[in-house]
Amino acid sequence: MVYIKSNPEQTFLLPTDLRAKIAKDHICFLIEEVVNQLDFTKFNEAVVGAGNPTYHPRINMKIILNGICDRITSTRHLERQTQENIVFMYLSENLKPNFHTIAMFRKNNSELIKQCFLQTIEVAKQLDMVNFSKLYLDGIKVKANASKNKNFNEEEIKFLFQFVDKHLEKMDEVEKEELNEDSVKIPEHLTNKRKLKDKIKEVMGNMDKAKVQLEKAKEKIKTEGAKRVNLTDMDSKLMKMKRGIHYEQGYNCQLLVEDKSEIIVGNYLSDSPVDITETKPTMEKFKEEQKIDLKGVEMFQDNGYSRSKTAEYYKGEGVIAYIPDQVTTKEFHGKAGNVSEFDNDRFELDFEKNQVICPAGHRMDFVKRIVSARNKENWTNVYQTRECNDCSLQEKCAKGRSGYPYREARINPLMRKIRLRLKTKEGIEKYNKRFHKGEVAQAHIEHNLGYREFKCRSQASCENEVNLFSIAYNLKKIQIYIRKNKNIEEEYEIIINFLIPQFIVTQPERSG
Repeated sequence: MVYIKSNPEQTFLLPTDLRAKIAKDHICFLIEEVVNQLDFTKFNEAVVGAGNPTYHPRINMKIILNGICDRITSTRHLERQTQENIVFMYLSENLKPNFHTIAMFRKNNSELIKQCFLQTIEVAKQLDMVNFSKLYLDGIKVKANASKNKNFNEEEIKFLFQFVDKHLEKMDEVEKEELNEDSVKIPEHLTNKRKLKDKIKEVMGNMDKAKVQLEKAKEKIKTEGAKRVNLTDMDSKLMKMKRGIHYEQGYNCQLLVEDKSEIIVGNYLSDSPVDITETKPTMEKFKEEQKIDLKGVEMFQDNGYSRSKTAEYYKGEGVIAYIPDQVTTKEFHGKAGNVSEFDNDRFELDFEKNQVICPAGHRMDFVKRIVSARNKENWTNVYQTRECNDCSLQEKCAKGRSGYPYREARINPLMRKIRLRLKTKEGIEKYNKRFHKGEVAQAHIEHNLGYREFKCRSQASCENEVNLFSIAYNLKKIQIYIRKNKNIEEEYEIIINFLIPQFIVTQPERSG
C-alpha cells in the first residue's frame, strides 16, 4: 500500500469561468436564475446619480440564499465564503461584500425578499408541483435573538427610567466614573436585583440610547397591555418551545404547505405563544398573496388550532376543515378512555332543524348560545327538553348536573361537523397524511437547514428571515423534483424561459 501522490507546491490555474468547477446540477444555478428574474427597477432608480457605487441587490440575495442552503447564516461566515469558496465566488460575481453589507440587506429589503419567495411558488406552479386544493398549516417556534433574562415588568422599567432620568441630570456635575452599579439602591419590592444591576451597568454605557429604549418599552406596556417587555427585542415573547418543556424568547412562525410536493405556499410570523389564534391571519395573508379564494379547499391542522372562531371562519370561506379537538386527538392515539353513554358526544345533532336527539330518542330544542368565560371566542349552543321528567333514563342521564331535573346538551354545530368528518374512514386516512406532509417543512427547516434561531431583531426583520428560509426550502424541493423528472440539460431552460408577468421586467445589464 502506498500514499496517493500529492504536490502542495503545484501551481493551479483556475478556469476563467468558475462554472466549470461547479457540478452542473448544483443548487447555486437554480438560485441564480430565480433571483435574476426579480424586478430590480426600484434599486436601479435609486443608484442613478452621484455617489459611491453599491453592490447590486442580486449579489447579496444569492449569497444569503446559498448560505441558508448550506446551513450558513452568520454574515461573517458568508463574507469569508466569498473569499474561499468557489460557489460563493461565482454567486458574488467575484466581488466581496463585507458582513455588514450582507446583514443590512437581509434586514431592510422586505419587499424584494417577499417577491423572491412568491417567485419560487410561481416556478413550482409552472413545473406542476403545486396543488392548492389540500393545504396543511402548522406552527414552528423559532428562538429570538434575545435573552429571556432581559424581560422586565412595568415596575422594573419604571425604576430604570427614573434611574436614567436622575443620572442624566447629574452628568454635568458628577464624573461618569462615580456612577457604578454598586452605588445604586434598588427598592426592596423589586426582587430580581441581580438582573437589574446587570441592566444598570449596561445602561451607563449609553444613557441617551437607554432612555429611548425605555420610552419604547413604556409605550408598549401602555398601548398593548403587555405584562413584560424584552428590552433586547421588544416584539418577541416568552414562549414554550416546540421540543421539551423549556421557555425561550421567541416568535411563532406559521407555515402553510401544499399537498402535492410539500412546497411552502404561505407563512406568517407573530408573537403569539399559541397557535389557536393564527389561522385567520395566516390564511388572509395567503389569499392576498396568491389572489385566490378558499372555497372547496381542504385544510388540515392539529388540535392546537381547534376553536369555534376558526370553524366559523372556515364556514364563511367555504373551507372543508379537518381539525380534531382534544377528545378526537385522544381517540386517534387510543387514549380516550371509556366515554359515558350519556356524554354530549352521544347526543345526535339534527343540523337542518337545529335540534339534538338524546340517547332516549327525545328531541331537544335550541335555547340559547353561551360564550366561554375563559375564552370569549369559544361558544356552544344549549339544547333542552322538558320530556326528561317522564324519561326512564332521567336518573342516569341528569344525575349530578347542578340539581336540575332535566338534562341540557351543549354542542357547537360547526365543531360537531368537523368531528363527524374525522370519524369517517376517508377522513381518518386524509388526516393521517398530515404527519408526513404538513410537518415535513418545519422538520426540514429545523434539522436540515439548521434554522432554530433568528439572527435579526424586531418582527419585521424576522419576517424577512422567515421568507428567506422558505425560499431556500422551496428551492431544495424544486431541485429534487427536477433531478427526478427532467434531464439536467433541460433544468435551467425551464426556469430561464419562464415569465411571470407581475414580476418580470427587462433585466438590466450586469455591471462588470
